[in-house]
Amino acid sequence: MIGEIGGAAGGEFGGELDLGGLRRVYGTVGHRLFYTLVCRRARHWGWTEPGQSKWRCWRAQRQLEGVLGRKLALPPNARVLDAGSGSGVVARQIAARFGLRVTGVDLMDFHVREARRLSARAALEDRTTFAWGDFHDLEYPDASFDGVYSMETLCHAYDPARALAEFHRLLRPGGRLVLLGPAAVPRAEMPDPQQALLEPYLDAMVLPGARRYTTRTIGGLITGAGFRLEEELDATPYYLPTTEALYAYFRLPYAALRRLGVTEHWLGLRSTVEMYELRHHVAWMVHTAVKDG
Repeated sequence: MIGEIGGAAGGEFGGELDLGGLRRVYGTVGHRLFYTLVCRRARHWGWTEPGQSKWRCWRAQRQLEGVLGRKLALPPNARVLDAGSGSGVVARQIAARFGLRVTGVDLMDFHVREARRLSARAALEDRTTFAWGDFHDLEYPDASFDGVYSMETLCHAYDPARALAEFHRLLRPGGRLVLLGPAAVPRAEMPDPQQALLEPYLDAMVLPGARRYTTRTIGGLITGAGFRLEEELDATPYYLPTTEALYAYFRLPYAALRRLGVTEHWLGLRSTVEMYELRHHVAWMVHTAVKDG
């Protein structure tokens, strides 16, 4: 469902949407400061090519956005849906670099307001639009878009299969889907200490989707929604340099916050430090799929 900022919440989604939890995750001052100051408002990881310095995290973010644009492989002026657009960093990059027209939907009203403001500042209002909405249930007509992408947001889906079915509905025949984001190995393959670390993190970050698929099952969810899977890429080697750099940058500051007992206000730092221990049990995947005619 799409609507005005601050519109309908949990009740209209069958009680499945944890809007309050997501606001807690993305609305805390520490979390917003982390993404504004450290990540330049982007809310995604980075892509580092072999031989490149792992310390250039902002460059890695821009390179990951470039990977997305190339995987979409759409002509200029194609209409694209950004499912979970945050403050619109990716939407603006895709619009400016690849000439696409991007519609972003997000559940956080403050994200939508920020995205609109920053797009106006960048003179990209004609190529980017943003609305409040739940990407499981949007009011756009069938076949509204030439492409759909999720940049590390499917893990927040309370029903990934339903979200993928909605993406399939919204795409025209021949339209392209690109999903970028983490997926854990099956729990049976994960040692107990790592499982004990992962589960509270999934609760704290409101990541129900990450419980519903693994590295082995996400491809089946995509094809089960009607897509033809074109590529299933384990991109972990390109993501790990960012993981290593951020851990080195923030390990000591996070230790200080832990001693002060205020880590719940700095969930972005928790992602970079505590989840470092899971780096060999979580893969970063890039899936490219097509809706056949």
